[in-house]
Formats: sequence, C-alpha cells, structure tokens
Amino acid sequence: MRKLPVPENLPYDLTTIYYRLFVQLPQGELKDLVNLEDALNQVNASDVYALQYYPANNLSAYTGWSINAESTQTASKNHPILINNLHYLEGQLYRSVNPYKLDLSGNNLLRIPQYTKLPESIDAIIPEDDERLDISDYDNKKIIAPISSMQGVIQQGSIIKQGDLILAKNEKISPEKLIALRRAGIKELTIYRNPRILVVSMHTFDGEHTLCEESLYVKDLLKTWGYHHVEIKLLKPQRYDSAFNSLKKNGDPNLDDTLTTNWEDYNQFFEDHIPNFDVMILCSHKDIGGSVFSIGGLTAFDPSSITSNFQTRSIPANEMSIIRSMPRTPPIRETVQLYDDQGNHKGSKVIITEDKTTIINLPGDMQDIALLMHFMVKYILNKHDPDFLNKIFIKGHAKQKIETDQNKKKLLWGKYQLQDDSQYSLEVIEQQQPYQVEPFLTANCIVIVPFAEQPIQSNEVIHFIKID
Repeated sequence: MRKLPVPENLPYDLTTIYYRLFVQLPQGELKDLVNLEDALNQVNASDVYALQYYPANNLSAYTGWSINAESTQTASKNHPILINNLHYLEGQLYRSVNPYKLDLSGNNLLRIPQYTKLPESIDAIIPEDDERLDISDYDNKKIIAPISSMQGVIQQGSIIKQGDLILAKNEKISPEKLIALRRAGIKELTIYRNPRILVVSMHTFDGEHTLCEESLYVKDLLKTWGYHHVEIKLLKPQRYDSAFNSLKKNGDPNLDDTLTTNWEDYNQFFEDHIPNFDVMILCSHKDIGGSVFSIGGLTAFDPSSITSNFQTRSIPANEMSIIRSMPRTPPIRETVQLYDDQGNHKGSKVIITEDKTTIINLPGDMQDIALLMHFMVKYILNKHDPDFLNKIFIKGHAKQKIETDQNKKKLLWGKYQLQDDSQYSLEVIEQQQPYQVEPFLTANCIVIVPFAEQPIQSNEVIHFIKID
C-alpha cells in the first residue's frame, strides 16, 4: 500500500483532498545523480553516509605552541628541556615560508592558531599561558614539566567516522550543508529531479503568437519557487474534426480554424513533448469542452489515469484534472530495509518509481489558476517531502467574521500579519473577483475557510497559505 504523506493534524476536509490527489500521481520520485557542486538548493533523495574520516589530520584545539610530547617526558625544573627556536605560523607565511617544512623534531616550537592542521611530527599543544612553558627569558627558553601526548589536539577522524549518517533524506542542500558533505568526502548526491516543466497556453481567443496571461503567471510563479527548467508553448484547444469538416464542406462563413487544433496535431503535440518534460501544466478554458481531459483515446496517456475532473471542493478553483502519461522508461523496483527507532531490523518493502509525465489541467480564469497553483500544484511538485503540508499550512486568527459554505471550502485572498504575541492575524481582502486587481497587488496569503454551517467568528483560528 502506498504511503500517503499527509500530516495527521490537518483538518479533515484538507486531508481528504490530498489523499485523493496523491493516489492520482505517478508512484515514487524521479531522481538524478549529480556532482556535489551542482546540488545546491536541491533536495537529497536518500540518506547520505560519510565516505571518509574527518578531520583528515590532527588539529589544534586552541592557539598554542605545538610540540612532540615524547621529547618532553624527562623535563623537570631541575632538568628542563631547553628550547632553541620559537616559530610563528603566521609570520612564516608572511615571508612565504612553508611552516610545515620547518624542522620541529628537535627543541623547536611552532605557534599555531586554533583549529589548524598540525605538522606530522607534532602530537601536543601547549597553551600560551601554561606554567610548564617558561619563555620569560628569551635566551633561556625551557619546558619544566612533561606534556601529555594528544593534549590540546582534535584527533584525526574524531568528528566524522566513515559510515556515519551525515545528512538525512529530504534535506535541502544549503551552502552550510555542503561544507559538512565535503568534509565527509561526498562527491555525488542523489537528488529529487528538478522537474522539466512545460506550461501550455490553451485559450481559444488568444492571438496566434500571444500567450494567455494565466500561462505567463504560472511560468513566473514556478520560477519564484526555484524551478529553472520552465518553458511555455501555445496550443489551441482540440477541434471536433467531424463537425468542423461538415461545416467547412457546407461553406460556413463563420469558421475560423485558427481557434482550434485538429485532432492529429493536437495528439502529436503531447507525443512530441511528453518525452522532454516531467510536468505539463495546461491553462485552459473552464466548463467547456476545450480541455484535453474532456476526451480520451490519446495514445500518449495512461488509460488508467483518465478519470473525471478532480474536485477540490473549493470556491473558487473547484476543479482541475490530472493524468499520467504512458511510461517513458520501465519502472524501477527498489527493496528498502526497514528499521525501528532503536535500529532493529523490522523487514523490508519494495518501492516502485514510475517514469511518467504528470499532466495537470488548470481550467478557469486568473483567480482560479492562481489559487490552484498555490493550493494544489505546489504540493504536487513537492510530494516527496513528508513535511511539506505542515510547512505551508499555518494557523492564524481571523480579524473579522467570515461567511462559510456548507458544502465547499472557500479560498480567499487575504493579508496576514505577525502580532507582538507571535500569533498571526488574518484579514480577508474585500475585493475577490477575478477581474479586480487589488488581490494581486495586496494579498500575501490565501485564507482557507472550512465548510461549516456557522460563520467563522472574529478571532477564531483558521489555516492560511503564505504566498509572499
């Protein structure tokens, strides 16, 4: 049974939506093996284990004088160890002298900064104020007591051991994480594939070379979310060829074949682009037969995924459609061992990864598509993250009374503000119609009003999604 990564603390009406959505998506997550230096801002798709010990060399635990401890074991006040030379690492470097080539095997000390690689012959650090070191008389520098081996030393391999878990699955790679990964000897990472996304403008009355504003918005939003492989193309809705040909034969003067795409070219569009894109987002008409999802029989689509439109049970943005393409490559089956919190083996499971293009149809106007992108599509693109929904749904207090619907959620443009008590307050924007511009200029969140018989009262807690 497929695990559905929906958090338990979401309201029931939200949970059921994402349960139903998840099972319509291809199984598993597409992954890529990339060079570590290309992994920045990507999400690693498996636990990462150290390939080497760190530190690679002994390091100084504090600033002090480095010495070979064995040479001090006979030292006492009556029989001190005389020091010939005091070297300063920084001073040697300023003169372009390699301090690691100095002769430190005899009675010569090298002062090195904290967390600095020790020369090979050195195994102890004497603190600068250590009473066992007497350098008050520069011409009679001496050590008057033994120094223990490994004193003041961060030992090689003491921080990271080969095989240690360095980075857990589903972590986003930051510059700081790259530091640790490099120290662990990691050269490559398996990451969740940064999907190649095609946005398709499918509005009938846009000009031949004009993209609908909805599709331009989707492209811009995807880029702000960090998706760099985004293209946008024009495709007119499919034509009912039999009806068109009949009208054409009768010489109907109102025919305009630039409004639609014939069946063969329409089908070929998907055949051509499915191999090259992991996700296709279609911006199409609402409630008319101009959507790819209102028809069946295209050879590029997985027949088992062609279903009726997906109902979000929301006002507006109540409808979308999702289908999967036919497999582009054979599915991958991977056996994963399972362990409990104490590390005890408790069995295994087989994970299937399907290589199919996810095709998402967003029917409607700008408001529908903007809300669906934040409410649904962002989850589809991040379903590999088991904590994603917990991250995007935030609780806030309504600043005013909000009317509810008994059968559907309401998705409302709103403004949130963080109060002095670290709680969020939510204000619903008065103008909510798609032709108005205020929501697009002032909204910084989408308020999720649950379906209920009674209105949401002022100061009542409800969920919202940040969009800024």
